[in-house]
Amino acid sequence: MRMISLWRVLSLSVCAGMLLLLTTGCWDRREINDVAFVLASAIDREGDHIRVSVLIPLPGNMGSSGGGGGSGGQKPFSIKTETGQTIREAVSKLQFRLPRHLFFGHRRVIIIGEELARTEGVSSVIDAITRTPENRLTAFIAISKGKALDVLNADTRLERFSAESMRELLQSEASVRVSVKDVTSQIIAVGEDAFFPYVEKVKTKIKGVEAEDVLIEGFVLTHDGKMTGVAKGDSAIGIRLLNQHFRKYDETINDEGNYITVAINQATVDIKPEIRNGQITFRIHSMVKASVNEDRNLERNYDDYAQRKQIEDMVATRVVQNINKALDNMQRSNSDAAGFGLRIYRAYPQVWTKQYRKDWVTIFPQVKFEVTATANLFRLGMSSENLGRKDD
Repeated sequence: MRMISLWRVLSLSVCAGMLLLLTTGCWDRREINDVAFVLASAIDREGDHIRVSVLIPLPGNMGSSGGGGGSGGQKPFSIKTETGQTIREAVSKLQFRLPRHLFFGHRRVIIIGEELARTEGVSSVIDAITRTPENRLTAFIAISKGKALDVLNADTRLERFSAESMRELLQSEASVRVSVKDVTSQIIAVGEDAFFPYVEKVKTKIKGVEAEDVLIEGFVLTHDGKMTGVAKGDSAIGIRLLNQHFRKYDETINDEGNYITVAINQATVDIKPEIRNGQITFRIHSMVKASVNEDRNLERNYDDYAQRKQIEDMVATRVVQNINKALDNMQRSNSDAAGFGLRIYRAYPQVWTKQYRKDWVTIFPQVKFEVTATANLFRLGMSSENLGRKDD
């Protein structure tokens, strides 16, 4: 009995010891006061070095009221910057200078400078980001006009931080949501190039009060990860349509001096590749639904089918023009930002592998496109007869 009791005590002691090993507590804990949360980063080329800048919020300067200012007029954030031969070296130098641990798990926006995007490209940046599990692949990524640090340091008044302002802008109707994950898949895809939102810092002055805003200027076109062109205005709309990244937008059309503004509420684009006598042709057809927002022609009779059809034809023509401008821009920049090569690979895998994949960089600028569109005016913007028309 005594041996059994001793064995029982020994067994319980061993079990308790093992449980203690499993309940080691927060041995690697880090207090929140010891962490510097990075909300946004800017990456620039500076000579032969890479400059990395980070935006860190300062809770003590935020105050209790809304808006962009902090308590005592101090900024509610701090920007720290450092250079290195690589991105990782610059981050390590930053860490040695700071009393807090840099944490990138909450980073929302990554801005790449234009010079770095044109010379070295974005592939090295994506490689450095994806090697560290802490980095969020859902962070938005964009390319800036000029230095990315200048955009990061923009004194935006609508939000507390420029990072928050850029995050809202990059997911708004003015842009396309492009994340690190999206760019990674586009870079490694067959027959497809990545494109990025193109951001710029602009200054405004109203009644002597200066402010700064960050605007979306269009999209950056790339080839093999390097910036080769920029799509703005109608060309940027065409890029969005071709990539099925549709957001509602307005078009103002000149109808013989009578301007009319219509809202493009829905749009679908069908792209079919064809090989005719060894020549690649893409047939592109877009179907859009539009509504009238404003019509300067107060005498227009919307009960007349012919006049409604005229508006639909004008809208369809504008859609075709936007897509053609985007295609021309892509071919001049040699950037297959709509993944036409990928579509050939899916439709003709053997032909693509044997004939086109190796020389796609020289074939794509010569590809032919046939673009058509149809528009449906489904909402006239009024409940009855045009209220602007005079009574008889």
